[in-house]
Amino acid sequence: MLLVRYCVIYFLLVCSLTALSQQAYKGLVYDTKTGGPVPFATLRLVGKDGGMIANEDGRYYLPAGVFMKTDTVMVSCVGYQSRKILIRSLRDTSNIGLKPMIYDLKEVNIVAKGQPDYLYRMVYDICQKYRKTDEKIYSKAYFSFLSECNYEPLEIIEAYCNASVSCGDGISQLTPKNGRIGLTLRNFWSLNTTDILKHLLPFTNGGHYTIPLSAGNLSYHHFKQLYYVNLVKHSGEGSNVNYVLRLVPKGDSVKLFESTVYLNEHDNTIEKIEYSARNLDFYYLRAQVHGDRVDSVNLSWLVSFDNTDNKNPKISRMSLDYSLLYIEQTDNLTTRLSANAELIFYDYNKPYLNSLGYPGDQPNDYQRIMSIPYDSIFWIYPGVTPESKKQSRFRDFFRSNGVLLNYNSGLNKFVRSVYLPWTSERNLEFYELGTAPPASKTTYIPAISGKTDQRRGSQILGIILINPVDINDSLHISSATLVNARASFMSERQSYRATAVINIIFDLYELKRREIVNRFHSMKYGSEKSWNEFKDLYEKELVNLQDSIRLFYNETWEGTNVEMIRLWYDHVSAELGVKRTDLIRRMMVEDQDKKKRKKPKSR
Repeated sequence: MLLVRYCVIYFLLVCSLTALSQQAYKGLVYDTKTGGPVPFATLRLVGKDGGMIANEDGRYYLPAGVFMKTDTVMVSCVGYQSRKILIRSLRDTSNIGLKPMIYDLKEVNIVAKGQPDYLYRMVYDICQKYRKTDEKIYSKAYFSFLSECNYEPLEIIEAYCNASVSCGDGISQLTPKNGRIGLTLRNFWSLNTTDILKHLLPFTNGGHYTIPLSAGNLSYHHFKQLYYVNLVKHSGEGSNVNYVLRLVPKGDSVKLFESTVYLNEHDNTIEKIEYSARNLDFYYLRAQVHGDRVDSVNLSWLVSFDNTDNKNPKISRMSLDYSLLYIEQTDNLTTRLSANAELIFYDYNKPYLNSLGYPGDQPNDYQRIMSIPYDSIFWIYPGVTPESKKQSRFRDFFRSNGVLLNYNSGLNKFVRSVYLPWTSERNLEFYELGTAPPASKTTYIPAISGKTDQRRGSQILGIILINPVDINDSLHISSATLVNARASFMSERQSYRATAVINIIFDLYELKRREIVNRFHSMKYGSEKSWNEFKDLYEKELVNLQDSIRLFYNETWEGTNVEMIRLWYDHVSAELGVKRTDLIRRMMVEDQDKKKRKKPKSR
């Protein structure tokens, strides 16, 4: 009997472990009617926080450790009937079919006697509901951007961001946390696509002055005055009817978007809105070179809503497509540019923790994303999008015609980042730094003793970036050491001694980064309180770093004493495990040659 009892306990234990076992799942979300993929379908855990999003090819990936076999996942997408699936019913590779919403094409008499404004009032009232939902909610966001030049791949951008978004106010904040960029080595035009997305406001009164208006931005009087409302499709019976309505401007379409609205009258909700406009003339798509011009401009964008909480709807996805012909005045050369951008919001109220030492706003999307470190954590968790066919096509092109870039020195002048990475394989070169600002070098600042010290003519501004991400209730970080090329400069002539000074200062930053990361890993940081403690530690350590750099300047006589530079180099390189022997040797030879030239000739 005892043996039987042990066998039963063992059997139950094995069953429970099997139920809780974790594995990865992948497959395709497809349209059951057409067999085609369903792009950007959402896979959300039922009754729990968390979920994933399929990519533009409809392919999904559920990483191990996120979903359990006992979980149920809700698969949904705008225009399709949602479907619940038990994880235990999935295989390693499983395709999931979604049935499309069926819209009846039968003619229907909506405008009854005495209600000539029925459609206008229905659209306006629902828009008012979304317009009043102006509470800003923080979320994670996935941004992807693909472009072509004369039908050839031009660039690809992927980034994870923190966003502050609401239906009423649109996107008020979009901060990249981690990203990667690929582009072909040709000159091209940075269009700041994330700024365009931030100014596409579906419901805010008046919209934004740089883009056309949409019907949802207008008062009821102006809406009726400027738009026709046409019924395209409907389905359902009684009060529970889904409508597809076409909103067409009565006048100049350059200043107004045409739009198609998918709404449910009974739930008082909007599933999605599709916008389009042609021959635009607005700020973002104008020629920046005098005499050049753009033509045949087409722009369309889509916004989808998450109506899980009927009283507090959320924006779940924004998509932007545009194309134009760029005509150069000099030789009438015509270039066709086209682009697609996707911005997906997820994990509302659970944004990535702020980056420590984030270098601030940059002039365009490329520099914003390139000035933050790439780390695999952001691409494995939360696993928003597995690699897609489009991405593969671009990478194949880069291998033969260009490069896939991450802090690569081969960037052309249009996208060159002002941040240079520290690497053990190469020195930070003198010529990579900026030039000194035009301010006077005799500016004085008060010292603690009451005396005045002359401000140094040289400035090397290093940056330690710490990117934290919350994974399964535990905190992980990625980090990088960089130098701000634009803000750094040397007042002296180019020399090996000056280059050695630059690298030693930067090595001090790298040593401090390693120390901070080791301190982080030696302690458990999971709660908000402990994270605040770590931020305090970070700030204190940066103060200590500046003290070390000041000591280096003082002991090397502002970087002019070669012997002291060598002593500091020996000390730092031993801790760092990186030897720039050739650089130091050249510095010593250069100094000896300098002394020989100054030595008076004997008679």
